[in-house]
This record gives sequence, C-alpha cells and structure tokens, in this order.
Amino acid sequence: MIELLNPMPQTVAPGQGVVYSEEISSKCSAERHRAGSAQLTLVKPGRYLVGFSGNVAIPAGGVVGEVSLAIALDGEPITGSVMRATPAAASEYFNVATQHYIDVPCGCCQTVTVQNTGVAAVQVDNPNLTAVRVCG
Repeated sequence: MIELLNPMPQTVAPGQGVVYSEEISSKCSAERHRAGSAQLTLVKPGRYLVGFSGNVAIPAGGVVGEVSLAIALDGEPITGSVMRATPAAASEYFNVATQHYIDVPCGCCQTVTVQNTGVAAVQVDNPNLTAVRVCG
C-alpha cells in the first residue's frame, strides 16, 4: 500500500499530472514513487485498488467552466475514472474522488497518474492518491 500527498496547492495545466511531494509506503515495495513526481509505478503483478481524492477549483484569473481530472494508466485516462466539477467562480473549491481497479500482468508494470483532462488549468489542493495491492 502506498499513499501520496501534497499539502501545497498546485496549478495543473491541461494534459499534465498532479504532483505529489510526500509519500507513506509499505514495506512490500509493490509501488514506487519519486518525491516531486506525478507518476506512481505499480511494479508487482496483481490487482490494485487505486483511489484519488482532492479539492479542485478554477485558478484565480481563470475562465469559469468545467474542470476535470481522471486516473490515467500509462498516460491514457481510464474510462469511468473522470471526476468533474463546475465552479461558479474562480477559487471556489469542490471535492472530487474516484477509485478504480488496475491489473498489472506478470513481467510488466503500470504507471499511474492523475491527469487534468479538461481544457483549462485547474487548481488542486490536498491531493491524495492511494494504491492498495488487493491480490497477487
């Protein structure tokens, strides 16, 4: 099990990933992350339950409209993991969350990110990404 956090608000451009500065990891080393990176690598074969939660808003000075994030597998957003919110004003926060099962085949690994799938930048505060290996 690994939990990634970032206590500092960040602006995430379209197509980019949410960055995590802190991690709480297990002793089994089934997951790997480098502090300051948006990527989480699942390295041991098995099924993982990956979950994300965070607060999202339109950055100050941004155009009001829908914001969206999704869990992405090897750079491709996973269908069914898209999280959407439509703030009425800049700096108006909404909480979004999702979880998804990800399978890692033998002899391979998977790279997971949480990506801005919208058309404008999004402000992300207190993002939390977890991955729990539920079976091998």
